[in-house]
Amino acid sequence: MRKGLPFILLLGRPGCGKSAVYKILTRKLQEKGLADEFERIDDFPILKELLDKDTECKRHVRKDGGFAVTDWTIIDEVLQEINDRVFQKAADHKVLFIEFARANYKEALANFTKKFLDHSAVLYIKASFELCLARNEERFKAAQEKNLDDHIVPPDLMRTYYKDDDIETLLDARGEQYLTETWPMRFFILDNNVQGIDILNIHLNRFVTFYQSIIKK
Repeated sequence: MRKGLPFILLLGRPGCGKSAVYKILTRKLQEKGLADEFERIDDFPILKELLDKDTECKRHVRKDGGFAVTDWTIIDEVLQEINDRVFQKAADHKVLFIEFARANYKEALANFTKKFLDHSAVLYIKASFELCLARNEERFKAAQEKNLDDHIVPPDLMRTYYKDDDIETLLDARGEQYLTETWPMRFFILDNNVQGIDILNIHLNRFVTFYQSIIKK
């Protein structure tokens, strides 16, 4: 496994802008010579793998052409599975982006080993629920128009499970400094409420500087 931080966790509710961040950030990291190979690991395909094994539907039900999870312990198993897989994928000059959204990130991060967390940085993308909901619905409509096979978080799940999360709540109540000082992770908060590629580029340039400073330690 390469020295430094081969893992970057992209966190934030669906629609916060993870895809755009990944696309731009990989280019910036490559231009800076910090990595020349990238891989994006989304938790949804792994969740689908586990549910496909649930042939008796003990942990999910079929719904609206898709599915709804009924046993939520499975989302912890997804992260544990990711933890087991990433070290096999780690390589010199390679960065793996692990992407997921949860209502309780403190509980979610507890599914990763200390070894994983010690080699990780967290990029949390903060965007309002209303903005994420609108982006999520727009993405699904665009995929339908182009006949693309895409998945969408159902609006009812967006309004319940994804409406609030513990990182956003802590940021709003105590501020970014309190979060970075009290959580045992290397955190970077990216505010993506203001739309526009120029603003996003500024934030991601700051993240690259943050990432470089960690690697040098």
